[in-house]
Order: sequence, then structure tokens, then C-alpha cells
Amino acid sequence: MSDIIDRDVKVRLASWAVWTRNIGKGQGYSSPAQMLINCAPFCDSEVKRYARYQQVEHISDEEALEVERAMATLKRYSARLDVALGHMLEHELDDDNLLICVLMYAVLVRHYRYDESFSRIARDLTKALGKKITDVRVKAIMERGAGFIEALLMS
Repeated sequence: MSDIIDRDVKVRLASWAVWTRNIGKGQGYSSPAQMLINCAPFCDSEVKRYARYQQVEHISDEEALEVERAMATLKRYSARLDVALGHMLEHELDDDNLLICVLMYAVLVRHYRYDESFSRIARDLTKALGKKITDVRVKAIMERGAGFIEALLMS
């Protein structure tokens, strides 16, 4: 399924994530070491795991703002459906499409911006929702979210 989504959108999301971590730091860096620290993957101190270092392509401010606008649209879309999800979970109804649409923004942000693994996201979502979410499902949610972002960037 990941071959279906254009590689370009995933590269742009990864570059956007690094860009968002550097917001508010001014135009330049105080030292080369500070630049490396800011571009390193985000690691939660409560979880002991190995960081996955990966090189990301440079993204201009204009491109990053386009991705930021698309993410804001996805966030609004997910928030509107959140009320329906609460009703669905309360009455123990099953609607996988609704669940996927509500979680797309959260999964994209946690995976790209905070560099969390699919299994960690799945574990946290299972606890929060009280419904079993597997890492395979989290990956499918991420793919659909990336497709949503790609569609917004193309329009």
C-alpha cells in the first residue's frame, strides 16, 4: 500500500516535521552542534528506544507552510468527526472508516513530528480508545492521512 502513495508526500512530511521542530529558533543556529540537535529525531525520555536517524531533504518555508496548511485542514476535518466517534464508541458501534478519519491527524503528527513508532502509537491508542488498534492498522491510517495531505497539496 505504501507504493500507492507518492514518495514525494512522505519526504515532504518528514521535512515538514524537521521544519516544525526548528520554528522559533531564528534564521540561523548558534552553532553547528545546535543545528544537529534540532534536526535529530524527537525522543521521549520516558521510553528507552534507539533513535532512527534519517537524512531529510531541505524544505523551503513556502513548501513547509503549504504542508502546514494541509495539516491544519486535516486537523479541522478530524475534529469535526471526533464528536461522532464519541457517540460511536459510547454505543459500541463499529465504523472503521470513521475511526480512521478521526485518527489520521494524530497518527501523522505522532509518527512524523514526534518520530514515534507504529507499535507505540497503536499501544497508546488502544489504551485511549478501549478498542484494540494494531500497528498494521496504524500504518493504514498513516497511509490514508498521507493520501489526504497529498490530495490537498495537489489541489
